[in-house]
Amino acid sequence: MKIVRVTWHDALAVAMWCKNSEPMAAQVCVTVGFLVAEDAAHVMIAATVSEDEYIAGQQIPRAMIQAMDEIGG
Repeated sequence: MKIVRVTWHDALAVAMWCKNSEPMAAQVCVTVGFLVAEDAAHVMIAATVSEDEYIAGQQIPRAMIQAMDEIGG
């Protein structure tokens, strides 16, 4: 199973009062993990895997991905 590093744009939710003039900033994230599934729309990265299961999965829309690089090999 591949280990990958994914650099991607995250959505941001703000739950406090903000001034209209406050600038928005891109939320760029980096996730490293096992590539357990992928299709045309998403990739699924997991922190821990066993022979046929995974836990702590994170599904990332491909439209938000800037780069995905395999680590090691």
